[in-house]
Amino acid sequence: MISCKPNKAELNSAESQTYKRISGNKTWGFVNQNGDTIIPLNKYKFLNPIDEEGMILAENNGKRGYINITQDTLIPFKYDDLSVFSNGLAPAELNRKHGFIDRKGKVVIPFEYENESHFYKCGLARVRKNNKYGFIDKTGKVIVPIEFEKVRDNKADELVCAMKNGKWAFFSCDGKRLTDFEYDKITEVSYNDRTNTYFKKGLCRVEKNGQLGYINSNFETIVPFGKFDIAEPYQNNLAIVSKNGKYGIIDSLGTLIIPLKYDLIEHPAIYSNIFAEFLTNDSGKYGLLDSNGDILLENKYKEIIWDRLKRGENQQKYFIYKENGKFGAINTKGEIIIPFEYEQLSNFKYRDFTIAKKNDKFGVINSFAETIIPFEYNSINCNERKQWCNLLILEKDGNVGLADLKGQLKIPSIYQEISPCFYDETNRFIVKKNNFFGIIDIDENIIIPIEYNEISNWVEYGPDEHFVTKNKKKGLISREGKIVIPPIYDEILVDNSKLIKVKKNSLFGTINWKNEIVNPIEYEQILWEWPYLSYKELDTIYLKKNGKYFTTDTKGKVLEQKVSAKLIDEKFGYLLN
Repeated sequence: MISCKPNKAELNSAESQTYKRISGNKTWGFVNQNGDTIIPLNKYKFLNPIDEEGMILAENNGKRGYINITQDTLIPFKYDDLSVFSNGLAPAELNRKHGFIDRKGKVVIPFEYENESHFYKCGLARVRKNNKYGFIDKTGKVIVPIEFEKVRDNKADELVCAMKNGKWAFFSCDGKRLTDFEYDKITEVSYNDRTNTYFKKGLCRVEKNGQLGYINSNFETIVPFGKFDIAEPYQNNLAIVSKNGKYGIIDSLGTLIIPLKYDLIEHPAIYSNIFAEFLTNDSGKYGLLDSNGDILLENKYKEIIWDRLKRGENQQKYFIYKENGKFGAINTKGEIIIPFEYEQLSNFKYRDFTIAKKNDKFGVINSFAETIIPFEYNSINCNERKQWCNLLILEKDGNVGLADLKGQLKIPSIYQEISPCFYDETNRFIVKKNNFFGIIDIDENIIIPIEYNEISNWVEYGPDEHFVTKNKKKGLISREGKIVIPPIYDEILVDNSKLIKVKKNSLFGTINWKNEIVNPIEYEQILWEWPYLSYKELDTIYLKKNGKYFTTDTKGKVLEQKVSAKLIDEKFGYLLN
């Protein structure tokens, strides 16, 4: 049953507040601007942001529905899947069939289709029935017959496409076929962060009988099929083409505005983020054209690096290259934004600072080329393994310290090495001093005494604890500095939560996590199946003594007095041979 809406006073009270989603324990809730809980956690597995009509898509007990901020049920929780509204309708799934409902929960389009879809630019939705595709309008009327192998639409173009017998054709929004089924491929390009387009970036690249060509929005062939060996999709009304190994650029009329003279032309890209500019290669020397095809840099550079940097709240594209033996950077207009005065210049990587080298010393500059940390260090590194960092490791005259991005020293330069602990990269650090290792926090509190020959950091499939070595003996210490296994063993192997294999004086044994001996240290070999690969808890230990194997359980109780060499070879031959 759908509840009534809140009264006017309640509604006005709710509208005067602002709300923020929160999550925890794999559930979602809402708080208001004061941090007061409005919808508590541990009730809804999922809550979408509040939409323009004050409705919240929610999931509860494996079913989806809609509520408001006062938790009135607006659309009952009976749907296996339910999505957001577009054009007044939301796609829903019930008993493995898909249809559409309105904001009152009324079924507008019956549950008879095999896929979820939305209404986009054309006001049509893609539907599948009996494994065939077509389009319907918001009343459920079939506009493009449900008889095709594939269909496509997007949020930018007022047209759709359908495939028949492996060939594509274009259709209008009212279902009229605009072309024959003649194209092997039709290429979409990115229009913005949310959708693609066929024609809004220039001509549409299509393929016919294995040859590429371009058509305009009237479906006229502008660039004949096979004219170019390589024909890239359009970006900003320009496209890269190639013939006989030479590259050029054509405009939206198909005219060459950059002749076929380069060995290569490409758009720089960071993952799927494609630059509008063109990188050119002529006889191994790189140059740069702007988004209009005008020259930014002549082809005389060994390397041009592209990236993004942050200035204020904005991200800007830029290019690093070497001029007269020094590195600097320009923006997409060709303006110098980082002067050419550095022997090394690291990528900003979307940040507002980077590490540079000047007069044979390292320092840190911001995106306006202002010095943050002076150029007086032998090396500077970010404090972690990820793309982003907020602390810098500084090395000067053989000593290492830690500074923040304002240049303020957080840990003085009195250590031989500093390395962030992988589990807390901004607060815990493995340090080396007087050739010994330990762990300190950002306030220089000692967590693990600086007295070990080795301390592990991240270990693949390893335990939470740190492996330590002292006087050539190995042990385990917790992240809080508690000795779990004292460093008294020649070797230790940790790959499960029950037993640890240890080695002493060339013989093996096992201990539990309380450092209690389970299997005495008197065996020539100890083997077990690695739980990570066997997908089961450790239960059987294979021990070798006087050349013969037997088994025990994880508490040391004998299971089998004798185990065949064949079984050992089958289970552990990959380790022993």
